[in-house]
Amino acid sequence: MLKLIIKQTNWGIVGAIFAFSIGFFVKIYVIDAVGLDNWGKYVIAHTFSSFSETILSFGLPFIILKFIPNIITHDSSKASRIASIFIKYALFTGLLYAIVIYFCADTINRLIYNDIEGLNGILFLMCLNVPISMLFGVIVSLYRSLFKIKEIVIYGTFITVTLRAIITFIIFNFTDNISYFILIEVFVQILVLSLLLYIFNRDNFPIFVASNLKEFTDDKEIINYGKKMFYNSIIAFVSVHALKFVISLTLSPKDVGAYSILITLSSLTTFLLINLNKVFAPAISKLYKQRNFSELNFLYKKTTLLMNLMTLPLVISIILFADEILILYTLDMLEYKNYLFLMIYGGLISLATGSSGNFMIMAGLEKENLNILLIKSILIILLAFYLIPIYGMLSIVILYIVFMFFVNITQLYYIKNSVNVSPYSIQLFKLFLLTVFMIIFAVNQQYTFNSFHFIILPIFIYLIYFLLMIKSVKQLINDIIK
Repeated sequence: MLKLIIKQTNWGIVGAIFAFSIGFFVKIYVIDAVGLDNWGKYVIAHTFSSFSETILSFGLPFIILKFIPNIITHDSSKASRIASIFIKYALFTGLLYAIVIYFCADTINRLIYNDIEGLNGILFLMCLNVPISMLFGVIVSLYRSLFKIKEIVIYGTFITVTLRAIITFIIFNFTDNISYFILIEVFVQILVLSLLLYIFNRDNFPIFVASNLKEFTDDKEIINYGKKMFYNSIIAFVSVHALKFVISLTLSPKDVGAYSILITLSSLTTFLLINLNKVFAPAISKLYKQRNFSELNFLYKKTTLLMNLMTLPLVISIILFADEILILYTLDMLEYKNYLFLMIYGGLISLATGSSGNFMIMAGLEKENLNILLIKSILIILLAFYLIPIYGMLSIVILYIVFMFFVNITQLYYIKNSVNVSPYSIQLFKLFLLTVFMIIFAVNQQYTFNSFHFIILPIFIYLIYFLLMIKSVKQLINDIIK
């Protein structure tokens, strides 16, 4: 099982690296063209449309990951019918939503965002992504349920990112209107989505078949799980994006744009973990159903160690080159440098706990996970509205770290008590001890870097980690080969 997970995760990692690398320069190019203020308006509209999608999706991606792997094994025709129901629902609901937003965008801007100039059109265009994203969530979850990450990466990442980048670089030679960036995203998403649907239908099992909604609604186990994941999805979204939403109401679009850049950079601490979760989620579901807790414990420890070993040197490199990276966006970002460091430290907390959130959802702890996120959501919103007008961006960063610690530690407590598994090992503690010393050095260095340092130093940092952790690396390789 570990070998399969690593093999598929490798595709996810390659895709994530490619997407971030190209997306990094595309974002810099667009922000340079439209300005940090207009980028902030884009982020505000994106947050609103993403929240709408979360509500309308009704937890369908989680249902697919939870049930489709086992349904396929016993009744592939039922899997086809269930998938067809999900696709029809996403298409119909998403299109209806887009029509409603067309008539209500100005009202939403006036009532929620205090009539931000130029937001109406951006908000409507962004919401065109909702039906597309809903369908994407369904088809990508179907691929993941079959452990087919390679197809997602090739079609959903390589083609999407490349095509979007090429069109963006061409279009923004002639305009500085952020609306065109949204239209580019919509066009590319439709193109790639059509390709993914066609290939899945051709190579796996048919998804454009006659179906009866009652087959889905009469299955009480699926419906009950779907309800749990619907609430989980909403609360999880609020818990993750609450700060961004409160910022959009209390601070300027410039601060919203800056915060989105900080989130992008600090999320590098967990982008490998996110790709591991795409493969690990169905594996957790299968092993939990088989009550194979020893294998779960083994996989949890090994995958957490592997992700930390691969990610921590990258984190050190980001801290080392923080000035140079922030300047690429705009000189204004230098004033947010210390906030970036703090948010990276918060990301390390999540990295250290591995796939704790996925574990809760896939191992029968949905209700407990819902309670954790609900407490976080309520507290973070109340505290944010109180603290942000007083302390500004500093309060946002502190809340980000505190609640990341709260969620991950509480999740680990439930996992340990329920299924008696843990991500921690002696090797992982050694890895983080080494990282503490590396961070101290990276933060305090005052060196002026030349171009070749951006290649040489990251390689050197990875070599230090791998050489000092050579026994753990060898053991990991042996475990993967087995």
